[in-house]
Amino acid sequence: MSQKRKKGEKVETFDYKAYKGDDVRWALDALFHGKCAYCETRYASSMPMDVEHYRPKGAVSEDRPHGGYWWLSSDWHNLLPSCADCNRKRGQVIVEYSDNLEALALNSKPILSQAGKKNSFPVAGVRATAELTDFSGEAALLLDPCRDNPAVSLRFNLDPLHPAGLLLPNGDDTQRQRGATSIQVYGLNRLKLVQDRTRLLRRLEFLAYLVIELASSIQALEDPPTVLKLKDTPGENVASKLKLLRDSTLVEMKSYAADDAPYSAMAAAWLRSFTERIRQSA
Repeated sequence: MSQKRKKGEKVETFDYKAYKGDDVRWALDALFHGKCAYCETRYASSMPMDVEHYRPKGAVSEDRPHGGYWWLSSDWHNLLPSCADCNRKRGQVIVEYSDNLEALALNSKPILSQAGKKNSFPVAGVRATAELTDFSGEAALLLDPCRDNPAVSLRFNLDPLHPAGLLLPNGDDTQRQRGATSIQVYGLNRLKLVQDRTRLLRRLEFLAYLVIELASSIQALEDPPTVLKLKDTPGENVASKLKLLRDSTLVEMKSYAADDAPYSAMAAAWLRSFTERIRQSA
């Protein structure tokens, strides 16, 4: 635990090693399909994975005397794979609900805000100390991807009039507080991340337009208003090909919500919204 020291006095720190093992890294990478546990970005193509401690091992930003949850430094249930931007605190351009993404991206002098978890672990209750393993009294304000359902406290903005893909707090007051805290601490609305999610939503909207147009063409071919339908007519052959194309497009859309796809939680939310749109228009 922390203690007072004289100016210039060297402080010995514990060298944490077990959690850095290749076997741990490989297992976490496989468990989360090569994606950051917080933002769902595929990190492998751009940078190494950070092995992140949900409860920080060596210090707590919000409680300097605490000294960190050192007894959980190698606890499997406290380890998560993370991208550098979610795990390391640094200057980021953070997108707000009313921002224009293009204007933010073109701004030669963007306003940077500190984002990234590092040693942050805010709680609303009493912080656990002294090797305790019962954390029910802490009331952690950060969402744990392995124990919490993020959809309870977070929702994606699918409205094209505002930054699409922006994460917003959701639920009751407690859930919204946890959602807002997680968005801020993990930096889940940093510019590059929101831009990536926006591009995915635009692809999904295009595929949705394609599916709707294909369905309309199929209906027109299968139900001509005045022409007597004959078996194996050219129109029926075209309709069959269009059905295959429609079904293939739907399969492609659903693949964006697969566990190993980046931003799959947002894609799943969009697919539910799209299904509801189709149901209401039927």
